[in-house]
Amino acid sequence: MAGDYLLNCLEKRDLLNDSDVAESTLLTWGQRFEEAEMIHDAVDFYEKANSRENLDRLLKKALEDGDVFLFSRLCRVLKYEATPDQWLLLAGKAEAEGKHSFAVEAKRRSGTIEPEAGADRP
Repeated sequence: MAGDYLLNCLEKRDLLNDSDVAESTLLTWGQRFEEAEMIHDAVDFYEKANSRENLDRLLKKALEDGDVFLFSRLCRVLKYEATPDQWLLLAGKAEAEGKHSFAVEAKRRSGTIEPEAGADRP
């Protein structure tokens, strides 16, 4: 179906680098990528459109889903400092979903466990 078409990586890059692209176009592509469950691509478009509402909504979803890396990325985009309690909540959600490495990373970011010796993590 024509409505199911998503941009390829070069088309996406060109659109995101276009300084004259309309906000409505960015939001439409963000929604289409989100509906296709390509959330990181959707974030790219919502960020370019400065759509705080969509980014905040995805931040909450990342917390509910235990997605540490999406949550972390959205915190950076939104310039939001997550609390230790939020990281622990995220760790619990990740653990419940069987995402053990996500849970460990969230606990590390909460300050409840120390990073491994020699580990270079952001």
